[in-house]
Amino acid sequence: MGTIRMQDRAKLWQAVDNLTERETKQLLSYMMGQINEAVSNRDKKDEVWSRLIGIHDRLLLPNEKVNWEPDAAAETVHIAFGDSFAGSLKFVIKRLNLAETNKVVVFRDLFSVGPLWMLHEEAGQSNRRQWFRDNINGGGNDDEDEEADCGRKLAELFARIPSQAAIVIWSAANAHEQAGLRYAVYLLKDHSNAVFVFDPANSVQNRFNTPDRFIEYLHSGEIPPDKLQAVFGEWMQTVPLPPETRRSFTEEWLSLASRQDVLRIWDGERIRNVEEHYFDGYLLETIDQLHASKGTDEFIKAARVIGQAIGCCDQYVGDGYFEFRLRELIYKGRLEIKGVPRAMRSYSVRRYRNQ
Repeated sequence: MGTIRMQDRAKLWQAVDNLTERETKQLLSYMMGQINEAVSNRDKKDEVWSRLIGIHDRLLLPNEKVNWEPDAAAETVHIAFGDSFAGSLKFVIKRLNLAETNKVVVFRDLFSVGPLWMLHEEAGQSNRRQWFRDNINGGGNDDEDEEADCGRKLAELFARIPSQAAIVIWSAANAHEQAGLRYAVYLLKDHSNAVFVFDPANSVQNRFNTPDRFIEYLHSGEIPPDKLQAVFGEWMQTVPLPPETRRSFTEEWLSLASRQDVLRIWDGERIRNVEEHYFDGYLLETIDQLHASKGTDEFIKAARVIGQAIGCCDQYVGDGYFEFRLRELIYKGRLEIKGVPRAMRSYSVRRYRNQ
């Protein structure tokens, strides 16, 4: 038994060693976010555990190099929003022995936050990168992948999609994936391929939720790989987007891309642009609740506040945006700070005692 554990440990270390620096940081950030969510909301422990096991399984899958970019042999091209969901999707495709004919294009941006103004053009991509450098801790990594996410590389990948391939856009009910869906359809405006849209979160909830156990997935990246595999083929039961829907999505993208707003939410039916301070009151309430639960108004780690806020929020905006707004509340004199706000784990906050 001990030998098996050592073999698995060696495989895990090898798999981690094969990750790029960017992938390693994203994986660590995701895992820390999941742990914060479990700490903040004990009812989600089983759900978080399932996601972490899914990450473990994905890493231990035989990691032969697979070219995921569209090519002439592609029969289906899957469009995924976010590395976490794309990793699960690739894991499932490998498991089903479909990697030769099923390719994946990943949009790595978080479309619920940051300006979308003219994102389909170079000026808009530069504007978005500058906003992240100015406002989000860790948002100034101006590497090749970041530039590729927004423009030139995506256009190149889309140009490689063969005309006979079906295109599946995986998009759940949140502002990030819904805005991404509209961006993807805009980029496909000159493609004659059949385009399908599939909501994996809704499908998983319909299949696995019961009256006594209900799990709501805020975004596709939360879905464990085993559950994603169970619903993977369901997209084939849907019909391609009709031309009028594709035109409508394209127009909605151009509307989103005509504005300088930096925050979007999903109201259940549509994407809404909201003021950048939309969540400030919610963050202050979260701090009040944490103080009440502790019976003290002492300083609370920023990471604890953000973990609690993410765990209880009904929107998907990411920890970077909440941390940005926490710093803004400090600058505005609404919160006291102890430490240096270079990262959410390096400082603590509390309400001013005279408030």
